[in-house]
Formats: sequence, C-alpha cells, structure tokens
Amino acid sequence: MSVREFVGVYCRWAQYDDGELVLSLKEKTNCDCILWDGGCSAYGARPVQCSTFPFWSWILKDRGQWEACAESCPGMGTGRLWTKDEIERERKKYEQNLPLRKTDLDGEL
Repeated sequence: MSVREFVGVYCRWAQYDDGELVLSLKEKTNCDCILWDGGCSAYGARPVQCSTFPFWSWILKDRGQWEACAESCPGMGTGRLWTKDEIERERKKYEQNLPLRKTDLDGEL
C-alpha cells in the first residue's frame, strides 16, 4: 500500500492546538483507533504517539489525570513495571514528536 493510499484509508486531518490541520489516525465509532482489532494491527510500525502512550506529559502531570485516563484504557496499570528513567525517555520522545501539518504536506498527499 502506498503512503497516499494509507493516508486515504486510515487517516484524517484534525485541528491541532494551534488551529492548524495535522494528520491523525481515524477512530472507530467507539473512539478506538482504526488500527485496533483486539490489539494493534500496526504494532511494529506504530507512530510515536502510540508507542509512548500512556507516558504523555499531560497524563503524567498528576495522579488524578493518570487515574482518569486509566478508567477508559484497560491496558493501563497492567503489564510490566517501567522504571522512572524508561518513563522519562518515553515522555521526552512524545514531547519531541512533531505532528505532520497539512501546510507542510500540501501537494504531497
């Protein structure tokens, strides 16, 4: 599948915090990612946003935020324990990840 085909089938343009349009994976009607089918169907090639979840800055901000997110994510609080250094590495990857902006990709997709 070409990049253009993948974007056409699995992605949408979403408004970002600054008002610009950025490329985003589509969601199913229940808000699950379009690539979720009892597990991630693109696990080995998932984007940084997915691979760093739930170690996003705003989720790690405080216990209440973490617990609120965990209520809707059955995977949070399960699996192996991560060290503080590992979590910090994932948080930094998330913060350094820049979305693909429509203005940067005009004519390419």
